[in-house]
Amino acid sequence: MTISVTPVSDAFVARIDGVDLRTDHSSAVLCAIENALDRFAVVVLPAQHLSDDEQIEISKGFGDLSYALNHGRSVGQNARLRPELYDISNLDEKHGILGEADRRRQWREADKLWHTDRSFIDADTTYSFLSGRIVPPTGGDTDFADMRAVYDDLPQEMKDRIANLSAVHSIWHSRALAGGVDFRSDEIATMPPVVQPMVRVHARTGRRSIVLASHASEIVGMGLEEGRALLAELKDFALQPRYIHSHVWTEGDLVIWDNRCTMHRGTAFDDKTYRRDMRRTTVQGPSRYARTAA
Repeated sequence: MTISVTPVSDAFVARIDGVDLRTDHSSAVLCAIENALDRFAVVVLPAQHLSDDEQIEISKGFGDLSYALNHGRSVGQNARLRPELYDISNLDEKHGILGEADRRRQWREADKLWHTDRSFIDADTTYSFLSGRIVPPTGGDTDFADMRAVYDDLPQEMKDRIANLSAVHSIWHSRALAGGVDFRSDEIATMPPVVQPMVRVHARTGRRSIVLASHASEIVGMGLEEGRALLAELKDFALQPRYIHSHVWTEGDLVIWDNRCTMHRGTAFDDKTYRRDMRRTTVQGPSRYARTAA
């Protein structure tokens, strides 16, 4: 089987053909995908049509699984998916479209904000894998931003200014920005805020990227107003069209991205009419084959 990697966006998105991860997720295949991610940061593998078990097993080859708390449910309400899977959908536990008053509907509004998966967790989060199980006829795309290119293009004065700064990241900040959810104390206790550097050096490539996200609430050691103004200035710079690529989903797509050097967001669709079932796995730490080689 010959794996081909074709650039979709000159800077940071590629399509990978010639592999069926359902039948071959050997170390050689995973290594080829991770090497492509080092170059492009986002890769699209069409027509994978994975089961939950297959997606979980493939993801485990790239690192240690993180587990979803799938917040937003009412007390006593079951999660729709098993904890290895993050539920990126508009569906309830019976796989019907979420009711207008369902807490999970408002919780997922924050997915439309620019963010980096699990930047609010004190862990070495690396890759996310999003499997398109059911896609709406229009909308519901996923936008990505290349934070390596953003950093490269910053004026040197700004690079110097942020070089040693850190920001506070909290999922509760991003959810508050999206509005409408009354957080419970038991939910808040599960994920306290963490501090992340504003500039990150990629462990595999050595490239620097700027760390932004809707989870970033303030800059350590800086007044709240001044810090948020700086975050807004950097975000405006990062969201110039030349740094952004939009993936239009086809059912069966598997999209993998490197959280260490990208931001992303979901786009709107008619979520009261059409079903959208996307299932995400996310990993941290080195890949299985990298550990074996070491």
